[in-house]
Amino acid sequence: MPLSPPAPQRAQQLLAQLERYGSRENGQLAVGRRLLQDHPDLPLTGFAISRSICPEPGRPLHSLILRVGEHDTDGITAWARALGTEPVIDGARYRLDTALDGIGIWASATIPEDRYDMDAAVFVLTADDVSFTLRGLLVTEFGEDGDLLFIGHPPVREVLATTSAYYRDTCGQRLSAFDGHVLADSITRGWGRFVAYPTRTEWQIRSASEDTPGALPVTWMYAQDGHTQDLGFDRCPACRRPSRGLDYHSETGQRVHVCPSPACRHQWPFTDAPLPSPIPVGTEYRQDHRAALATC
Repeated sequence: MPLSPPAPQRAQQLLAQLERYGSRENGQLAVGRRLLQDHPDLPLTGFAISRSICPEPGRPLHSLILRVGEHDTDGITAWARALGTEPVIDGARYRLDTALDGIGIWASATIPEDRYDMDAAVFVLTADDVSFTLRGLLVTEFGEDGDLLFIGHPPVREVLATTSAYYRDTCGQRLSAFDGHVLADSITRGWGRFVAYPTRTEWQIRSASEDTPGALPVTWMYAQDGHTQDLGFDRCPACRRPSRGLDYHSETGQRVHVCPSPACRHQWPFTDAPLPSPIPVGTEYRQDHRAALATC
């Protein structure tokens, strides 16, 4: 039994899928039909569409994303060459980035770990690889809970000072301990290897022993174990209770103060937001880095 339907049936299925989402007016449907007609033997499991809100000069407004296998780098190469270009190779990732009849054509696939030289991908981080530098330390955010990763084993007081500055200047919050703990309890030290997989900008950290080639000292600050407060301060105009609480109005979506008193819970406009604290000299922030964590 064949693993996929014959080419004509496959093309009809993919076109029907695209017609549910694509627009005849912007040309995506016509380009999809042309790709299926001109290249029926190339790997393709589906389409996705995208529209750029603010495209860069010379970049298409509308695009088609070709879905090939997650690890089918040969398929990406075949599509690129069929469309008169070459794949863009960044580490283990192969990307198709071209245009046809004014429609962007995108696709990507990644060499699986068991076929990639992970040892050769180990590297030493620089300031360009982390979220920011502060007090001479390389620091990056990881996860979605506000945790921080420091490169090295800096003194506890430096870790706490940097964490406090990050929450104050970047998040507009004050971080404090709770449940009888101190923030220093949230600091963990170890060793890890940084691997440029799938790419250098999406690196992974893998736990390692101190004597592992390429291992670096690292310090984790599990700030999610702390309690955060917004830096804003005001008094409730209804009951005069001091309040640091901020929220979003359920209907307007505007930022508002909210009274902490259960008997009041009054909300009033947030019009006197304090200016953010100055960022210390020597601090550089980079918001485009995304760190992926892995353990072994």
